[in-house]
Amino acid sequence: MTSSIITKKIIAKSLKNLMETESFHKISVSDIMLDCQMRRQTFYYHFQDKYELLGWIYKEETKENITDFIEYEKWENIFNQLFEYFYQNQRFYRNAFKVVEQNSFNEYLFEHTKNLYNKIIDELLVGSGLVVSEEGKSLIASFYSHGFVGTIKDWIENACIVDSSIMSSLMKNMINDQLLLSLQQSANNKVEKL
Repeated sequence: MTSSIITKKIIAKSLKNLMETESFHKISVSDIMLDCQMRRQTFYYHFQDKYELLGWIYKEETKENITDFIEYEKWENIFNQLFEYFYQNQRFYRNAFKVVEQNSFNEYLFEHTKNLYNKIIDELLVGSGLVVSEEGKSLIASFYSHGFVGTIKDWIENACIVDSSIMSSLMKNMINDQLLLSLQQSANNKVEKL
């Protein structure tokens, strides 16, 4: 890992620590750099402003928890990992969801989970022998990704009162039961149109 990435991660960790108890809007660059015991100018060497830092956190952490595993890890394990990750970081994300001006977390999470759902859909299609158009697959992946983002947001805003393993299990059951049904219906609609 390069020293630039290490420095960015240290700065990011400080913002995350501060956001566990403080609103993003009340945190200044000076606060962040005081927390990580670095010079203020170091911040501007790596980021333009705190919004760019927040976007970098979203991008890096969704990449580390979804994208980096998507090619070699079972999707069920990725859901386990995601719910545990959000449980561990719930105080930060509770405040992060309130930031809507730019670099919205919902957008980052949606894009990455859509890629995950595309993988799940491809796996289910191979196993079932169904044929669904690319447009149909994209629409279904978008629909389920929006549902996932909304579910995560509601769960975090309600202090994660349902255990992360139960949430993951519920999500996996919905995928196994409902997603395959959606694919079957989409494949049937294609056949009926012919």
